[in-house]
Amino acid sequence: MRATALLAAAVVAALAGTGCGEEDEFTGTPDPATERNDPPAKPPPGWRTFANRRAGFTVSVPPGWPTRARGSATLIRSSDRLVAVSIAADRSEPARTTAPRQYARRTFHALPNFENLKVKRTRRVARSPYMSARVDGVGTLSNRRQRQRISVAAFRRPRRVTYTVVAFSAPAGVAHGAEIDALLASLRARRPAL
Repeated sequence: MRATALLAAAVVAALAGTGCGEEDEFTGTPDPATERNDPPAKPPPGWRTFANRRAGFTVSVPPGWPTRARGSATLIRSSDRLVAVSIAADRSEPARTTAPRQYARRTFHALPNFENLKVKRTRRVARSPYMSARVDGVGTLSNRRQRQRISVAAFRRPRRVTYTVVAFSAPAGVAHGAEIDALLASLRARRPAL
């Protein structure tokens, strides 16, 4: 599943280049110093809380899953390498005003290096305190002809930020489906470090 991890890293880089991760990421946005911190979600037993201070979020991570922040984006991989998750914060004007459902669907259809993208289901992120949407589907990696299950979730704080989570997993069965659900439900906003 090295390809999955590389793809997730590419998605992190792409998301970081579209309004988050840049030196001027807060230009034209409401003052981030006025954002409030939401308490981190209580992690399931054995899990840990990871904070990306630059992006302004916390998330619960399963035991043994390596987590790496790159500027305002984060990459998480399952210990068995069957799942790769990227998380980014977007404070651009479109992100602050686009409905989560529309934002998640646009992100799904704009994923780089994929073809035959098909949405299977769109729903709200269960147990999230934010306006949210989750798009579950499948796609094929263009260069490897490798089928992937894909979940794209968007969480919006109105007039502030949209957090985007993209999870890639093996096509057979639902690799770590319960862990992905719990991770998505645990995302919480915090004031970004300037």
